[in-house]
Amino acid sequence: MTSLDKNYVRRLIADIEEAMEIVLEDLSKPFNSISRAEKSEVRYYLIVMVEALVALCYHLSRRAYNITPGSSIEAFKVLMDRGLLTSEEFDDFAKLARLRNLLVHRYWIIDDRRIYYEVKKNFKHVKNFIEKIRHVLSI
Repeated sequence: MTSLDKNYVRRLIADIEEAMEIVLEDLSKPFNSISRAEKSEVRYYLIVMVEALVALCYHLSRRAYNITPGSSIEAFKVLMDRGLLTSEEFDDFAKLARLRNLLVHRYWIIDDRRIYYEVKKNFKHVKNFIEKIRHVLSI
């Protein structure tokens, strides 16, 4: 993994962690207490988080394994096939990528209540992946 840009990886990880922190802060109160602005902020930062996560996975695929994936799912698969993602993390990341696509392209069908409950339990895999990358790259 010598051709990786560690500064770029650090920036992407910082973006992911900041977005997760903002989302979790907004969702820390009961659903009925969350304002429309906070729901919009959650949607925005979910998009930011997934974009950074996908960029990180593309970077790792291209630079560490010399494979240029054609999609985010392919990037996740490259990392799973090489042991950087578990199958559970792969499934979770694929769901996040699909959610991002819904938020960007079909935002009117999003159920904010479902996001509220799903997000609260699903960042575990993102956090585990980040720690794994930090360990492997010694950053």
